[in-house]
Order: sequence, then C-alpha cells, then structure tokens
Amino acid sequence: MQYNQYDVYAQFLVRCREVMGPFDLERLEHDEAYKTDFFKRVALSADDQIFALADLVSRVMQDETINVH
Repeated sequence: MQYNQYDVYAQFLVRCREVMGPFDLERLEHDEAYKTDFFKRVALSADDQIFALADLVSRVMQDETINVH
C-alpha cells in the first residue's frame, strides 16, 4: 500500500500531540538526540496506532536523509 507521506506526517503529528502534548517540529527535523528521545517516548506510549505511524515516519525520514547525502 502506497502512502502519501504528508498524510502520514499529519496523522502522526496529530496523534503525537494528543498523546504527548506539545513538541518542537524544528528540533524533531534537525536534532538527532531530540528525534531519538521523541521516538523513544512514542514507543513507550503503548498506543498501537501512534507506534505504527512513528515507525513509518521514521523510515521515511531515514530514506530522505540517505537520499539527500
């Protein structure tokens, strides 16, 4: 199944905000330590939907990083 990456990002961000409260999008994009901590907190949330979305977003972000370099 092919996902529109922006739809996935939007769903993920909405679920994150519901579960985790506010977070810094700019830091999430550029700060590796913040990103690692963020995804660890997502994993600990025990929310299956947000966990699946986090995994998908993480893979997309890794692919984009690899393709940029």
